[in-house]
Amino acid sequence: MIDRYTKLQKIKNKKIMVKEKHILSYPTQWHEFYEIELIISGSGSYIIDGVEQRIEKNMLFFMTPVNFHKVITNGSQVVTLMFMGEVCDSDMLYKLSSVFDSDSVMLSEEEARYLATVMHELNIACTENDDAYSFHLLNSILGKICRINKMHSHGCMSRVQKAMLYIQNHFRNEVELSDIAAAADVTPSYMSSIFSKECGVSFKEYLSSIRYEYAKKLLEYSDMTVTDICFESGFCDYANFERHFKDRFSLSPRQYRKECQNNG
Repeated sequence: MIDRYTKLQKIKNKKIMVKEKHILSYPTQWHEFYEIELIISGSGSYIIDGVEQRIEKNMLFFMTPVNFHKVITNGSQVVTLMFMGEVCDSDMLYKLSSVFDSDSVMLSEEEARYLATVMHELNIACTENDDAYSFHLLNSILGKICRINKMHSHGCMSRVQKAMLYIQNHFRNEVELSDIAAAADVTPSYMSSIFSKECGVSFKEYLSSIRYEYAKKLLEYSDMTVTDICFESGFCDYANFERHFKDRFSLSPRQYRKECQNNG
């Protein structure tokens, strides 16, 4: 069983939400927003995309819209920060999404105390609907995490990196070359050329790769029908999805799910 959360369910009419809470075990879930969880106290296991990590005080976990995660604990105190990708500095978000050494980092007492304090202040700003201050505090949190993980800035994001981040944020929806070109402020023809040159694959091939990897996770962790998984992953033609899935992975979607169940 998998829980699916949308922006409206968790962040509601805002773009940033902070919650200070105790969490118990919960099943595998995904969401269309980014999430940072700072462990204040407690122990257990945090499982991200099938990889289990121990929960310890001062650990920080970072999830993107393509990650699936589950928690096994008897009760841990956490600060949870949820936000949409468009409300923060794209350079820092790209670094955290694409260059993060792992899905978690162990903080020092000082680092954890600093982040907990800023998150608490962000919670107040969000409650008071102070958007400008909220965005500033969110960027401060992301910048601090980048520094902790030694992701020092080396200039602005490239146009292709902006395109890749746009795809990560929108791959479940219809995405055209013109959309990623607009995100990078270039013409579609120029984006097509530089994307293929920098990534080694075309825009469409890169987008399909993201979608198929996401579909594999849904097949493994969810009880959604294969048809629903096809459309949830951003595909609009089930017959093509099934055919190309088998070409790519040498198994049909149903065969892949059965193999995951047998290996589980």
